[in-house]
Amino acid sequence: MKGQRDNRFDHAGQQGFEGRAAGRQGTGGLTGGKRASGQQAPAARYGYSAQGAHRAAPQGARGKAAPGATGAHGMATPDQTAYMPAMPGAGSGGKGAGGKSSHASTKMPHKAVFIALGIFIVILAIAYGAGVFVFHERFYPQTSLGSLDISMNTREEAAEQLTAVESNYEVAVSGEGLDFVVSAEDGGVSIDADAVISSAASDVNPWLWFIQMWGTHDETSHLAASSDEGALADFVRAQVDEFNADAEPSEDASIVYSSNSGAYEIKQEVYGTQVAADQVASAVATAIATMQDTVRVTEDMLVKPQVLSDDERLASGRDAANAMIKCDVTLKSSDTGVQAGEVNGDVISQWISFGEDFQPTLDEEAMGAWIDDLSSAYNTIGTTRTYTRGDGKEVTAEGGDYGWSVDSETLKSAVKDAIDNGTQGDLEVSFTSTGNGYTKAGMDWGAYCDVDLTEQHAYYYDASGDLLWESGIVSGVPDAENSTPTGIYWLKNLQQDVSLKGPIDPKTNKPEWDSPVDYWMPFVDNLVGLHDASWQPSWVFSDASAYKTYGSHGCVNLPTKKAAQLFDIIQIGDPVIVHW
Repeated sequence: MKGQRDNRFDHAGQQGFEGRAAGRQGTGGLTGGKRASGQQAPAARYGYSAQGAHRAAPQGARGKAAPGATGAHGMATPDQTAYMPAMPGAGSGGKGAGGKSSHASTKMPHKAVFIALGIFIVILAIAYGAGVFVFHERFYPQTSLGSLDISMNTREEAAEQLTAVESNYEVAVSGEGLDFVVSAEDGGVSIDADAVISSAASDVNPWLWFIQMWGTHDETSHLAASSDEGALADFVRAQVDEFNADAEPSEDASIVYSSNSGAYEIKQEVYGTQVAADQVASAVATAIATMQDTVRVTEDMLVKPQVLSDDERLASGRDAANAMIKCDVTLKSSDTGVQAGEVNGDVISQWISFGEDFQPTLDEEAMGAWIDDLSSAYNTIGTTRTYTRGDGKEVTAEGGDYGWSVDSETLKSAVKDAIDNGTQGDLEVSFTSTGNGYTKAGMDWGAYCDVDLTEQHAYYYDASGDLLWESGIVSGVPDAENSTPTGIYWLKNLQQDVSLKGPIDPKTNKPEWDSPVDYWMPFVDNLVGLHDASWQPSWVFSDASAYKTYGSHGCVNLPTKKAAQLFDIIQIGDPVIVHW
């Protein structure tokens, strides 16, 4: 029996394989191609003959038999089935039962995967569309606008938040000792909330929400507010000016004169604590523009010196100025023997100014004013003098034409030349008018004649103050036309045998008077002077009131003898002091 089973197996199996082979050959299948390439057939691999199987199998069953041999009724025995391998699928000429079963086992899992994938895609599409819809009008989560949290806000909601902030908005300014607050009203602040929100919303791309929504979003850069530039600047400056009033100002490095060293030096710059109002105002305006609520005043906003000590222009100017103060001269008058003053660095430095280029310039106007002041101390003509006469009486006199007058224009030129040349030594002071001596202020003369109208007495003192001569006098009649003029005059002439004539009388065409004198000593031009008056009675020279009735036309009448004595000692140019 075993042998029979084997024969049937061989015969039927061979037919089955041949049937499948025929099917493959008829359709040009991949199996026939492989055999043509020299691959071994399945039957050969399992040790049986393909030819025997072909003969045993019915022709109509080729390609339909299940793997394994069939008996007379076309059924395979269990033993035969156990030895048949599963064959690859064939062409239309011969699909075996084993090939059909393998295809059905993989088709169902593939379909389930496609269904699940389709459902997932639909869900994703719905979720994506929902996200696009939501973020078309709303901001992403974790979105900030300045200090505002506008996460998931609609544009309208975000604009409402921003508008609410505007009325309460303020900027706190602090630092470097300065501390104040700028309100929205103070700065004229206004916000276009809709424009700001619209600009910020431009960063939201609803089509990419699934990427962008996960991060943080700072839209502060879109914040924009406007301010009243003028009102803001005025408010900030008022606050800063109030602070600066008590703050230490900065100082530029400069060129200064040191009296200790007698030279110009560079003074170091000073860094103060005052704040630059324009910089603070600019910082506040910038903060308002981006809706920041604080401004920190830093050291950079302090007023800084603009010129530093290492500026080469300072060194150049200093050296040039020091060259100008080398002059050191003493102003002296050989006529008076008086030292009028000194022109040295301490004085010249008062006349030097520095330009924007720090080069020194001599202020000749200031120099001239100094010389004028100096001259005034020595210009005595017409000034009031108070002195003590030799007999101890204190006398005050003013007016007249006697005195000293400095030639200030010549002196100015001489001083300027001395400065330019760095002259050292004495510098002569020249005068346009001189007296006969200069002893001290208030008594700028040597020998002098004192005419006391109150006493009706005259005195002549030498330069040492010794009395050399005196005499009673008769002065002019005390009226508007004939009173003797008071003042300090200088003696104009010394003449003898002169006829003193009055003005011409229009009626007679002759002088109103014609009085010959032996000694004529005029002191007011050639009109009023001291002279002998032989026509006066002798008693009038000892009566202090005689001038009221026996007075002259203005001259000082003397006894002839006394006139001769005075004529011998008085000098032209001597002062004649007439006073009450």
